[in-house]
Amino acid sequence: MTTHFLSVALLGLTLLLGACTSPTAAPPASPPAAGPAQDTPAAPVPTTGRLLTVGPGKTYATIRAAVAASRDGDTVRVDPGTYTNDFFEVSTRITIESTSGLARLVATVQAPNGKAIITTNTDVTLRGLELTGARVPDRNGAGVRYQGGHLVIEDSYLHGNENGLLAGSAPLGSIRITRSEFARNGLGDPGQTHNLYVGEVGQLTFDRSYSHSAAVGHEFKSRARRTTITNSRLFDLQGTASYSIDVPNGGTLTVTGNVIEQGAQSQNSAILTYGTEGLLREGRTVTIADNVVVNRRASALGLLNPAKVPMTVTNNTLYGLSVSQFLNGTSGTVSGNVVTTTAPVLDTSHPFMR
Repeated sequence: MTTHFLSVALLGLTLLLGACTSPTAAPPASPPAAGPAQDTPAAPVPTTGRLLTVGPGKTYATIRAAVAASRDGDTVRVDPGTYTNDFFEVSTRITIESTSGLARLVATVQAPNGKAIITTNTDVTLRGLELTGARVPDRNGAGVRYQGGHLVIEDSYLHGNENGLLAGSAPLGSIRITRSEFARNGLGDPGQTHNLYVGEVGQLTFDRSYSHSAAVGHEFKSRARRTTITNSRLFDLQGTASYSIDVPNGGTLTVTGNVIEQGAQSQNSAILTYGTEGLLREGRTVTIADNVVVNRRASALGLLNPAKVPMTVTNNTLYGLSVSQFLNGTSGTVSGNVVTTTAPVLDTSHPFMR
C-alpha cells in the first residue's frame, strides 16, 4: 500500500440519481447479508475519546492503522491527501473525518476483504471522505459496505465504484446521509450495481444530498422499513440510470422538497417505484410532496405503484410529463400537482461543505 499526499482538487461537475435493472435484465441481486452487529442495539458510546491523527508527520501514516488502534469514542482525523489502497474494516464506534476538504481514498486493486474500501460493523460517522475505484471479484464492491449499527455519512463523495454504498439487512440499524454526493457508480448491464443500495435497515435518511449518473443501475434503491429523501437532487443527466428512486418492498416512504430528473437515456420509463417486488415491509404511509420532477425521456411514467397503495401526492411541479402520467393511476390524497412548460435549471454543484 502506498500513500500519496496531494492536494485534492475536485472538479465542479456533478450529476444525480439512478436505478436498477433494465426491463430485460435479470432480477436484481439481493443485498448482502449483514455482519454480526446487525440486530444488536448500540451500546452507549463514551462522550470523550482520543484523537488519532493521520497524515505526514502525524501519529499514523494510514487510516487503516489508526482504525486498528481505535477504541469506542475515538476520532480518527485525517489530513487531506490521497490514500491509495487504504482498505479497512471498522468494528469500534468512532468518527473518521478529514481535517479540511476531502481526504481521498483511492482503490487501484481489489478490496482484500472482497467487500469495500470501508466496511462498517457498528456505529460509525464518516465525514469529509472521497471514495473511488472499489472493485471486488464478485462485481459487487462498494465505496462503503454497511453491515450493521448506525452509520452517518456527511460531506462525502462516493464515485466511480461498483456501488457507492451497499448496505445489508439490519432491521434495528440506521443510515443517515447528509450533504454527500454519489456519482457514476455501477458497472452497467445488467444493472445490478447502483449509486446506493440499502437492504432492510430500520431507517434510511438521504438529506441535502446528490445522486446522479448511475451506470444503468438505480440512482437510489432502498429496502428499508422507513425511507426519507428530503431536499436532495437525483439526476440522470446524460447517464443511463434506470429508476431515480426504487423502493421495491414498500414501507414508510417520504419524498419531499427534491429535484428529480429522468434523463433521455434512462433504461426504464418509470421515475419512482414502490412495492414492485412485493409489499414486504410494514407501514404503507407514502408522502410525495413539494418536489420538482423533470422528464426528458420520450415516454415516461412518474409513479410505478402496482399494488395501487393510496398515497399523499401533493404540490409537485412537473416538466415533460402530465399529471396523469405522473400519477399513473395512484389515488389517495392527490392535489396541487401542476405542469410547467419552463424547463427547470438543474443545480449540479457539489453538496459537500468542506
